[in-house]
Amino acid sequence: MGRTALIVLAAMTLASIGRAEEPAFEAFRWNEDYRYLSEKPQVSAYEWLKYQPLNLSDQDGHLSLGGSARSRVNAYDNDRFGLQGGRDGALYLQRFYGHANLHVGERFRAFVELSAHLTDGSDELRPGPLDRDDGTLSQAFVDWRLEGSRLRLGRQEMALGSARLLSARDGPNVRLSYDGLRWDGTYGDAGLLAFYLQEVEVSTGAFDNSSRHGNAVWGIQHTRPLARGRGRGRGSADVYYLGLKRHDAVYAQGVDDENRHSVGVRLFGADDGWDWDLEALYQVGTFGDVDIRAWTVASTIGYRFTHLRGQPRLALSANVASGDDDPDDRHLGTFNPLYPNLTYFEEAAILAPQNFYNIEPEISWRVTSKLGVALDWNFFWRLEGNDAVYVRGLTPLPATAGTKGHFVAHVPSVSIDYQWNRHLKLDLSYSYLFARNVITDAGGDDVRFLKLQLEWKF
Repeated sequence: MGRTALIVLAAMTLASIGRAEEPAFEAFRWNEDYRYLSEKPQVSAYEWLKYQPLNLSDQDGHLSLGGSARSRVNAYDNDRFGLQGGRDGALYLQRFYGHANLHVGERFRAFVELSAHLTDGSDELRPGPLDRDDGTLSQAFVDWRLEGSRLRLGRQEMALGSARLLSARDGPNVRLSYDGLRWDGTYGDAGLLAFYLQEVEVSTGAFDNSSRHGNAVWGIQHTRPLARGRGRGRGSADVYYLGLKRHDAVYAQGVDDENRHSVGVRLFGADDGWDWDLEALYQVGTFGDVDIRAWTVASTIGYRFTHLRGQPRLALSANVASGDDDPDDRHLGTFNPLYPNLTYFEEAAILAPQNFYNIEPEISWRVTSKLGVALDWNFFWRLEGNDAVYVRGLTPLPATAGTKGHFVAHVPSVSIDYQWNRHLKLDLSYSYLFARNVITDAGGDDVRFLKLQLEWKF
C-alpha cells in the first residue's frame, strides 16, 4: 500500500509542476479562493479543476475541487516511556482527502469533504484510536453570509487562536471534526466568534462516525487590534469564554463526568522582527461532585533576523499549567487543555500540557527557498508532585502520581522540511526524550522517536 501511494504521489506531482505562481494551500481548505482564475483568458486543465464557473439562473457561482494524500511513518522506541503499554516499532499511516467547495453568489457556500485513513503497525506497536478510519464524511457544512457576518452549520473543522485549546489535530492520522454551528461577525476592526460544537468520534468502519450528544464545547471570542507598532506589524488581543461538557473524563483522581468553564485572554502579533503570543486563562466547574479550580499561562516570544540569509528565527516558549495538589480533597486543580494540538511540544506527541511547567528554546531558518531546519530543546517538569504526568489522550501516566521530584524529561528535537514544489512536501523529525526522576522512579525509561512524512496537495 505504501509503495502504491508514493507512485501515485509522484505521478500527480509531475503533472503539477509549473504553477508556482498560485497561492499557497491553506491549513483549512475551505479558506482557499480561486476566483482570480476567472480573469485569465485561458486556463489549464488543473486550473479548470480549481475554478469551474457555473451558469445559474439568477446569480453567478463556481465550484472548486481539491484534496490531499499523506504517507507517514511514526517509529517509536519505548513509546510513552514504557509506562502505558509503550512498545517498540513503527506505524505506517496513510490518509486521503477530497473536497468540493461550491459558491452560489456572494451569500451561500456548501463544502463537502470525504476522507479515508489507513494504517498498519508492527507486532508490538499497534495503531491507536485516531489512526484508522476506512471512510468518513470529514466535513459537510453550509455557510450563509449576511452583511458583516457568517453563519456556518454542519460538520466542520476548527481551530481557535493558537490552537492551544481547540485544534484540527493534524498530527494524528485522523483530523478532528465537530458537528454544530459557528457564527462569525465583524464590527469595524473588531471580530466576534460564537459556536456550539460536538466532537465527532472516530470509528474504524466506513462512514460510521458520529458525535456524542453528551460531549460538547461552546464559546464566544472577541478579537480587537491593538495600537500599531513602530514597524509595519500590529498586535491584537483575544478575550474569550469556553464551556466544556465531557463524559468519563480521566484524571489522577479518577474517572467521572466533567463540566468546565474557561475564561482567558491572548495577546499576539508581530512588529519590527519580533513576534509574540501570550495567553492566560482560568477554569472553574465540577468533576463529579468536586469543584474545579485550574489555570494556565503560556508564552512564545521570537525574533526573526530578516537581514540575514534564510531569515533565521530565535524563539523561547515558556508555559505552566496547574495540577492537583491533593487527590483526596474536594477540589480538582488539574488544567484541561480541551482539544489541543497534540504535537504542542514535539512530533512524538507524548506529553500533554497538564500539571507541568517548561521552557523550550528554538531556532529555525530556511537554508534554501525549499529547505527548512528547526532545532528545539524542551525542558519539562511536573508542577504538583501528588498529581500525575499526563500524556496524549489527556490521560494520567500510570505510576507517576506521588513519585518523588518534578523533573519529567528533557527533549532535544530536530525537524527538516523540504518543499519540493507547491504541491509536494517532505518532513523529517527526530526527538529523544531523556527520562528524569519522575519517570525513572515510576519504572520508565528514555524514548526515541522518528517521523518521516510525504504529503501532496492539489
